[in-house]
Amino acid sequence: MKQLYTLLILFSVTIFSCDLEVQPTDLSTIDILLNEPGGIATATNGTYALFKDVLPFRGQAFGNDNNDYTRHLYQMSEFASDNVMYTQFSSDPLYLVFTREHFADMENSSYFWFIAYRMILGTNLIIENAMEGVDAETDQIIGENYFLRGLTSFDLLRFFAKSYGEGTNNLGIVNRNTLDVPNITPRSTVGESYDQVISDLLKAESLMSDEESRGVEFASKVAAQALLSRVYLYMGDEAMAITYADKVINNSVGISLASNGAYLDNFANTQNSSESIFVINFTQIDHRGKNGSIGSMYYDDGNNNGWGEVFASQSYLNLVRSNPDDIRNELIISTGGTKNGYDIHYINKFSGQGGIVNLASPQYLRLSETYLNRAEAYAKTGNPNGAIDDVNLIRERAGLSGGQLYDAGSMSAGDVLNAVLEERRLELAFEGHRSFDLRRNQRNLERNYEGIHTENGDTRLSIPWNDDRNIFLIPSIEIVTNPEVVQNQ
Repeated sequence: MKQLYTLLILFSVTIFSCDLEVQPTDLSTIDILLNEPGGIATATNGTYALFKDVLPFRGQAFGNDNNDYTRHLYQMSEFASDNVMYTQFSSDPLYLVFTREHFADMENSSYFWFIAYRMILGTNLIIENAMEGVDAETDQIIGENYFLRGLTSFDLLRFFAKSYGEGTNNLGIVNRNTLDVPNITPRSTVGESYDQVISDLLKAESLMSDEESRGVEFASKVAAQALLSRVYLYMGDEAMAITYADKVINNSVGISLASNGAYLDNFANTQNSSESIFVINFTQIDHRGKNGSIGSMYYDDGNNNGWGEVFASQSYLNLVRSNPDDIRNELIISTGGTKNGYDIHYINKFSGQGGIVNLASPQYLRLSETYLNRAEAYAKTGNPNGAIDDVNLIRERAGLSGGQLYDAGSMSAGDVLNAVLEERRLELAFEGHRSFDLRRNQRNLERNYEGIHTENGDTRLSIPWNDDRNIFLIPSIEIVTNPEVVQNQ
């Protein structure tokens, strides 16, 4: 019965693709894998592949190269922030992220919903069919599936639900945390959804061990701890955010901040960076050129390897350029030329892996963020010295010293928090944090800089932190096939 129900869920999750065919042999696939040496690892690797795979969607024959989980994750989050500017009108639905002209059939948000639940289905198949306690290797793989389920559920929450601080009784996501969840199921609350994320990540931490880690492109105990630090921070549980940041920072398994000299290579060579905790690994085979890569919207080398339509915003430039010694200036390529009437300020944070333009394996979790998670939690719990020590550590790594560092003794509590959030903006720019940082800290989005901000080409000065369009609409197909789901406004 469970296998039949699994097939029904598989059909409901992938109903977007009209040409999907499920063969009868699919019913026994999980049983075969469970009885093959390394079978559940193989199945789990297939779930990891969904971070970058392009699947047929809404009747497409081969899929759209612009559709993958990772591209949408990084660009839907970052294009909603004040770190970037659009230089021209675009037919890519990512433009609608920037202008906030969302609609329920928008391809990028609809695909993200589809592929995230496809990944959750894959994790449920392993979690409910593999047996814990057989050996450390099996527990590791099961733990990785709990991690992946927690991660994808958390990302869905960030895109499709209001922030935790806006109220835990607001609508969250559809929690499909077992194979037996009915197809027609309402959204859980934000509080219930976050509780499920925490439960999954704690279970992942308990099952995985650093000794069994398969590498930074796979989940590990320390990856679960790093993500727990982030999630607890989003929930406003600063004590637990600090606890889990400490676990990561004090970890002795080869994780350390990349040096100033290795900082730029940290982004071009994430698989070998000491700072990497969890990396979404793209190989040359996975690279789709100017279509599909994160960096292609940010960088154009002049040889048709990128679109280069999105520049660093003037407000971000003002911040990073306030200290010319800051190595993070080198992640912005200002050519001195213009494009579409705007001075060129390309972003090359997602380029250069293996010497290939716009190929990158982004760091979903890296140590710098964990320090800044702890710094923010310290700032909010009356420990300004701890907060500023962590901030200054990041600033010193960036090449700053002397008067470019902060002195907690001369700062108010508000100044300390402002310094932490400013450092998060500098250090984590274009990695998909800024829009969420603003929302959860109840700070308005200020776009008082040039660029194509709306369909009329106007500049929007301020967007409230609790604006309804800070989150995306639930895809129409979910509303049609699951009438218990209530749409966002």
